Amino acid sequence: MSTLPPPLPPRPAQAPAPPRGWWQRNWKWALPVVVVTFVALVAAFVAIMLFAIRGSMMRSDVYVDALARARAHPELVATIGTPITPGFMPMGSVSTSTDDGGSGRADLVIGIEGPRGAGHLVASAERRLGAWTWESLLYMPGDNDPGQIITIAEADTPVEHHALPAP
Repeated sequence: MSTLPPPLPPRPAQAPAPPRGWWQRNWKWALPVVVVTFVALVAAFVAIMLFAIRGSMMRSDVYVDALARARAHPELVATIGTPITPGFMPMGSVSTSTDDGGSGRADLVIGIEGPRGAGHLVASAERRLGAWTWESLLYMPGDNDPGQIITIAEADTPVEHHALPAP
C-alpha cells in the first residue's frame, strides 16, 4: 500500500516590504539640489573673501596715496589722460604690525587706465614707527616699454594719509 506523505504546511504570507525611506523616494532630485547648493556656498565664500581682501587693500594708505599721486602727476596725465581709473583688483600685499611702534611693508601692482592708455602702478612702501614712506612708486606702461617708465614718487617720500570718499 502506498502511503501519501503528509500535506505541506501552508506557506506563511510574505511580510509586506518595508516602506521606502525619504531618500529612496527622492534621491533623483535631492542629490542635484545638494550638490548645487554646496557649489553655490563655496562660490559665495570665495567671492566674500575676494571682496574682503580687495577692500582692505583699497583702503590702505599706500593704495589711496598711490592713486592720488598718479592722478596729480602731470607727465602721467599727459601720457594716459584723465580720468585715471583703477583696475578691479590690486595685486600684492600690505602687511602691518604694532611691533616697534608700528611697522609694515606694502608691495602693490595697481592696474590703471585712462582715455589714451593703460598700465600699472608698481608701489613699494615701508612703515616704520607708524609712518609709511615710499621706496618706489612707478608707472609701467601696458606694453612694458622701459623707456616710458614714469617715476611718480621718489624713495623716502612720506606716504600721505588721504580721507576716503564716502560710499
